[in-house]
Amino acid sequence: MRHRFSIVAALTVVSLSLGASARADDGQDEVTLKNGGTIRGTVVSSEPGASVKIIELGEKEVRVIPWSQVSDVERGKFAPKTATQPGPAGPGYGAAPPPQLVPVPAPALGAPGVVRLHVDSPKPVRVIEEASTTVGAYGGYGFAIHQFRPICASPCDKVIDGSDGRRFSLSPEDMPPPEPFTVSQMTGDVTLHVSPGSYGRRQGGFWLTVLGTTAVVTGGSFMLVDALVTSSSDGPKDTGLSTVSLVALIGGGAVLVGGIVLLATSGTSVTLEQPGGKPPGKAAQVKPRYWLGEF
Repeated sequence: MRHRFSIVAALTVVSLSLGASARADDGQDEVTLKNGGTIRGTVVSSEPGASVKIIELGEKEVRVIPWSQVSDVERGKFAPKTATQPGPAGPGYGAAPPPQLVPVPAPALGAPGVVRLHVDSPKPVRVIEEASTTVGAYGGYGFAIHQFRPICASPCDKVIDGSDGRRFSLSPEDMPPPEPFTVSQMTGDVTLHVSPGSYGRRQGGFWLTVLGTTAVVTGGSFMLVDALVTSSSDGPKDTGLSTVSLVALIGGGAVLVGGIVLLATSGTSVTLEQPGGKPPGKAAQVKPRYWLGEF
């Protein structure tokens, strides 16, 4: 009987050792010691006040730790976390429906300010729309921000909406830009005639104006000096300045007038025409809004 008990006990110990060895590779538990150290492995048994038995990670033998050295025993600390699987979605938790885009209706031709614009220009131009204007103040100074967007390029032939009085302008490639225009008082088909200006004529007019102004001022100064000299002498005395001043005044005046004419005719002009309507006239001009920084 004694031998049979010994065999059973031995088998039990072997079974516990094999089970513990199998779990030792898991290393899901941890024992914290009072000296600050930690031991990771598989806790076989934990008896408060007595001891803790643990198989360290990678070892096969059971290690007995007196309870006086143990600070904490945490089972399953390193056990793999199972991800929570979501359940079936309830009502209202399905995929969001795609956004419904509401089409913006095109402007109806025939309404006041809605026209089909045709651009008649010998040079390529783009039509620019003044979309909006933002006015604000910062640091005691006011500012205005104009937002523009291109509408079309010549010959255009596109329906545009200017019923709210918004302004349109041209962006030419090699000629001065004209003044903005509006179509709020027009309807139907409208032709925009463009008469190109010239940067060269504008620059020539500028320099002629400067030269003519300088000559006029010089001639006037000589005439004033000649008058002072003549009045201070006892008798008539010809200083020769009168002739020079007269030539400078006449020549400078002619050059100044020529420069002003060149400047006045150097800009690009536009006219709006409707079939069967009035003869082409100058496009409706919009006065600058000085309070918004327009000049």
